[in-house]
Amino acid sequence: MKQLDSKNLKKANEEAIFTLLTYLVHHTTPKNNETLKSLIEKLESHSKLSPQWKDKDTLKLKILKNSIAKNSHLANSRISDLTYSKSGLTACVFTKPNGDISVVFKGTGNGEWIDNGEGLSGIPEENTYITPDGIRIVEKDFATDQQVQALNWFNTIAAKNNWNSKNSITVSGHSKGGNKAQFITINSDLPDRCYSFNGHGFSPEALLSLKKLYGEKFETRRKKIVSISADNDYINVIGERLTTEKNIYFFKSAWRFHDLESILDNSGNLRQQTKQGKLSQYIEAVSKELMLLPPSLRQYATMGVMNIFQKYLGQEDAVNGDKVSIEKTIAGLGVTLGPVLNNIPNLANRN
Repeated sequence: MKQLDSKNLKKANEEAIFTLLTYLVHHTTPKNNETLKSLIEKLESHSKLSPQWKDKDTLKLKILKNSIAKNSHLANSRISDLTYSKSGLTACVFTKPNGDISVVFKGTGNGEWIDNGEGLSGIPEENTYITPDGIRIVEKDFATDQQVQALNWFNTIAAKNNWNSKNSITVSGHSKGGNKAQFITINSDLPDRCYSFNGHGFSPEALLSLKKLYGEKFETRRKKIVSISADNDYINVIGERLTTEKNIYFFKSAWRFHDLESILDNSGNLRQQTKQGKLSQYIEAVSKELMLLPPSLRQYATMGVMNIFQKYLGQEDAVNGDKVSIEKTIAGLGVTLGPVLNNIPNLANRN
């Protein structure tokens, strides 16, 4: 079983803590350059007064509080450049006392579910990119609106703060945030490292397009990406991986499989490293079958399933204004059913 080396493990642990914080920023308004310690203290006060505070928020806060108790490096890191949206992009920058920079992205916003389906469908669309020099470029490619929005935000913040190759920059995120972090890393030379926590992959068409676009840089950049997931997480295995095989790691989850805190103990440390679980292997096999379908057919499955998530998990309109008909959703469930049933006999036999 592969083991993440101690240096990467320590770094990944810090990135997980920063990323976990993105799930609580809606409870308060951080001041620019406020320390993580100060922000956690504010959140703790808010938790005692707010009726909107949930049990899962309490657990996140407990982990955050314990993680900085004996780590002044984390406690004195400063938050800046926060962008928050309940429906879409939530991200911020942490600057550590030694000057190292961490850019972190929250998981799927309430309106981003269909955007996930678009990214896996293999159907091209027109996107507007903002370069680090502020130039707007329109391209037809396989990126999604929200991936492009994340990259544009990153490029804008990098230009504003005059980041360059001399800065030590890590990009991280959980779930869809992990996918955004990967997308930024493959499209920019600035990140030195990327940690994708339970972050899903891309369509085969998207990866082929990026490989053609960047040539040798594609391989150099993808080697910077480290995938860290719960043993039975069911999201990181969706789509084709951008991460190299040697940079894929699994950790024992204590309870729910996808939440970031499931692979963190109460002290904020990543739990025991382990091998991929049966459920994760099963979902990966289903996904591989779906990715082999032509985009004209695959889009029914990816868009249809994500439309259900949008309705019942997001519970609001898609952030891009996208709509998927009930007919397309039903057809998508039909397309998905085949791979789901095909792989059930193998589920019990997986190691």
